[in-house]
Amino acid sequence: MSNLSNVEEIELSSCKLGPRFPKWIQTLKKLSSINIANTRISDTVPKEFWSMGINRFVSNFDSESSTLDLSSNNFYGPIKNVSPALQKLDLSRNKFNGDISFLCQIVDGSLFFLDLSHNSFTGQIPDCLWHFKKLKLLSLGYNNLSGRLPASFKYLIDLEVLSLYKNSLYGEFPLSLKSCTKLTFLELGANNFVGYVPLWIGEKLSKLYALSLTSNNFFGIIPSQLCRLANLQILDMSLNNLYGTIPSCLNNLTSMVQNGFSPHQNVHYFNFRSGSEYVDHALIKWQGTHREFGITLGLVKIINLSSNNLTGKIPNELSDLHKLIALDLSLNALDGEIPLHIGEMKELLILDLSRNNLSGGIPSSMSHMTLLNYLDVSYNNLSGRIPSGTQLQSFKPSSYIENARLCGLPLSIYCPGDKELEGPPIISENKNDEEGTDDLQKWFYIGGAYGFSIGFWIVCIALLVYCRGRHAFFHIMDISENWVYVKVMVFISKS
Repeated sequence: MSNLSNVEEIELSSCKLGPRFPKWIQTLKKLSSINIANTRISDTVPKEFWSMGINRFVSNFDSESSTLDLSSNNFYGPIKNVSPALQKLDLSRNKFNGDISFLCQIVDGSLFFLDLSHNSFTGQIPDCLWHFKKLKLLSLGYNNLSGRLPASFKYLIDLEVLSLYKNSLYGEFPLSLKSCTKLTFLELGANNFVGYVPLWIGEKLSKLYALSLTSNNFFGIIPSQLCRLANLQILDMSLNNLYGTIPSCLNNLTSMVQNGFSPHQNVHYFNFRSGSEYVDHALIKWQGTHREFGITLGLVKIINLSSNNLTGKIPNELSDLHKLIALDLSLNALDGEIPLHIGEMKELLILDLSRNNLSGGIPSSMSHMTLLNYLDVSYNNLSGRIPSGTQLQSFKPSSYIENARLCGLPLSIYCPGDKELEGPPIISENKNDEEGTDDLQKWFYIGGAYGFSIGFWIVCIALLVYCRGRHAFFHIMDISENWVYVKVMVFISKS
């Protein structure tokens, strides 16, 4: 190890260092960057590493490479001390616990990447974020954090990514986020936030491509100001208490209307010496179940307003979202008919309109939605024949059930006129005629069988008794056999 005394950077991600923490790292006094992510370590981080190791490296940290990455291991235990001069701190996907008050020790002001997601941290987010004016990414999702968002969020003026998914945070939509005008990804889902969705989101957070407020307690109407988010590709406001109508201006969401994807929208590039990019992740309802999207998230264009109290008609303007691939309006109180031109949304892979009060027929234009692989219009008041089309008949009957007057395949309910087209057997005019026909057919078959039996035995007895007749019969059979054989062979030779 004496030859390693001058090492300044460790880049050992995805190597097998575990299961114990490599204590030899503490002997490297000139370290400025440590990356031991995904190295199969299952251990606590030694106290000496926190209190002595990192802190004595402070003088070695420069503006380009001060990183600490322990992600994707099985570290556990609390964190008490960290270096005040870090730029990147990634402790995600471990089992760290305790509070996160140690963040207040990072006072140098250079931190621009902080990922503590997928751990077991508890307590509140400390109100000392004014030190993080250069912070671009803050991911605290999948923990047990509680309380309100601190007012010092307003100092995060360079923040691009904020993920707080699946904690126990509460309070109204944080007014402090109004200053985070560079946000492109905002995920507040699976918390206990309440109140109205603020109007200023559409004005101040105009760079958003993903807005997820799912699984909270927001109420009120969906503000029409959201229609100003021209870059928006992911809008998830499901599982709240929103009411009122769906804004008809959603066709102003340019990114869902125009051609072309932004596949790199969810990839952020940072100036790290080790690990130069970060990929946004989001949990999205997909074909009835929830799936986590990562590198492909930039290809997803969805609107999910399910499980609210929305009323009124589905706006015809939604049919203009030609590049939308998933639309979920289920579990609301929507009424009226399905938009006539919904079939123009030919990029749709998923359409869920189930459990509403929709009426009328299924538009014939839907038979042109050839990419559709998940459809659910069950539990409505739809009527008429299901349009014939390759896709619509391929779905399970459960996609259409509980629509009392809906008929046609794949349902087992016939539409008027279907049975006549199938040509059912002719039914007698009255019961006596039907019984008479059955008796006649029965005696016909009995008589035929009886006559055949008598004729067969007469011929056999005659051949046995009359010798010349017997020879003549078999001679004719031989001639017939030869004639058939010749005809068959001539036919084969010609073909």
